[in-house]
Amino acid sequence: YLRFLRKKPRGHKMKEEHNFSTPRNLYEKLLRESERFDNEPSGDNFFNFIVTAVHLKEWVKKAPISTHEGAKRMLDKISKNELMKQCAECVSGSSSYVFSVDKANGTVELLINGEPKDPYLVKNEILDMFRNYFEIK
Repeated sequence: YLRFLRKKPRGHKMKEEHNFSTPRNLYEKLLRESERFDNEPSGDNFFNFIVTAVHLKEWVKKAPISTHEGAKRMLDKISKNELMKQCAECVSGSSSYVFSVDKANGTVELLINGEPKDPYLVKNEILDMFRNYFEIK
């Protein structure tokens, strides 16, 4: 076990810890990725968000909660969702996406396989699918 130390800038927390052992932990990461994207729209932040979403689905499938009716409904809905399919294809490399930010006018553009999408609507639709399950727990 190695611990690397580096000088922290002033005003930062002394310690930040994230536990990744349950689907809920990964859902909380998805929320952080969403916030990061909202604060700094970029292709990297969008990709980090969709990677987390795709993996969250897999975590739920493998967790004991996957046998609960609510989890089954969520997994079924996510599996049939076209945006989630496209995101999974982008994550696996079988599809591509282009994300651009026009800093002059503050606009963002997302193309998935050449098809324009609103990245905020994509993000919010994905969040809503998971939120409907995790927020009622």
